[in-house]
Amino acid sequence: MQQLTLTEAAPDSLIRTLVRWGLYPASWALLIFGFWRIIATDADPRPVWMQTSGVLFATYFVTEFFLPYQARWSMTLRSFWADFKFIVVNSGVIAGITAALALATITLAGRNDGPASDWPLLAQVGASLTVFEAINYALHRAMHEMRGPLGRFLWHSHAAHHLPPRLYLLMHAVFHPVNAVLIQGLAIILPIWLAGYTPEAVAIFLMINGMSGLISHFNVDIRAGWLNYIFVGTELHRYHHSADVNEARNYGATLSVFDWLFGTFVYHPGVPPQELGVDAASGLPAYERTFTVLALPFRAASDHALDA
Repeated sequence: MQQLTLTEAAPDSLIRTLVRWGLYPASWALLIFGFWRIIATDADPRPVWMQTSGVLFATYFVTEFFLPYQARWSMTLRSFWADFKFIVVNSGVIAGITAALALATITLAGRNDGPASDWPLLAQVGASLTVFEAINYALHRAMHEMRGPLGRFLWHSHAAHHLPPRLYLLMHAVFHPVNAVLIQGLAIILPIWLAGYTPEAVAIFLMINGMSGLISHFNVDIRAGWLNYIFVGTELHRYHHSADVNEARNYGATLSVFDWLFGTFVYHPGVPPQELGVDAASGLPAYERTFTVLALPFRAASDHALDA
């Protein structure tokens, strides 16, 4: 299939141009306003984090509904039903725990003395982002590339997120609970508690991380230009979901630095992947089969013929 160009994907208009080049900096402006509230006022970092995330989600949801980048990737009733089942499992259990852990992390950070507790705020935020990204990159790449029993377990814990042949905001909630526990526990919670960052630094880190997670699954034509070489966003992460394993790289979640350092950086401005999802030859079940997908990590290799 020939790759679609931007003009084939959606006709240009003034509003699309404004969104394409303006929504990403506007998102950062909202984050910076939240940072200011945390640093310069007496605002509790926890509600600032929740309010900022809520405004971003609502803005992205409405924009995606009216200005989808690729109509073929848009949510349908059938895909929403499949998403909803994952949302029930994950949002009711893991996402609730995740939010509670995030809030607890901000709270406990103020009571935890660690090596970073006396660092300047900017240094704490930079360190938290870098440490998170280093651990996440290694774990995420292992989920895709490691072989053997451990590699199979990691891939089957992660594969649920790659099964949908679409990419849109709510699809961000399609993941396996084991995947969430591994990322949250090893890449976020444990390093933060060990380092002893302040609540302000943790809240700022979570706000940046949260925006990246939302916008990277955004079915809207967003351009970040040279910032793609620092941060992971829409243009990079959609290639991570490509069905072509040769271009399904970009393992970073928030920072793209480890991808270009280790040769897994894929960036094609204005050109979408041909297809999303996984190769049909993988033998993986359709993501609509929710409980079959959730059972994947716990099935013995002899029970199926699935290769990572």
